[in-house]
Amino acid sequence: MNKFTIPMLAGFLLAITGCDNTPPAPTMPEVNDANCQMAEIMKIEDKATRETFAGLCSRRPAGDGISPTEQPLTNFSISSVSPGYSGTLAA
Repeated sequence: MNKFTIPMLAGFLLAITGCDNTPPAPTMPEVNDANCQMAEIMKIEDKATRETFAGLCSRRPAGDGISPTEQPLTNFSISSVSPGYSGTLAA
């Protein structure tokens, strides 16, 4: 082997490992009342991160989020609410 082969190979490997042009992954803010406001969510530039963060905000139990229905209607209770409905459409 040539005495320049190993230093050339090492230099080449160092050169190509330092050429990573991919940007770092965006960090997601903490899910809390202040960060889950629409104005704060829209400040997140990366679309995938913004959508994931908005989903986490909508699923959090605190704040003025969506609360579960206390008495959900079933098919039976819906049909008993409107007794005049026969199940057919009038022409």
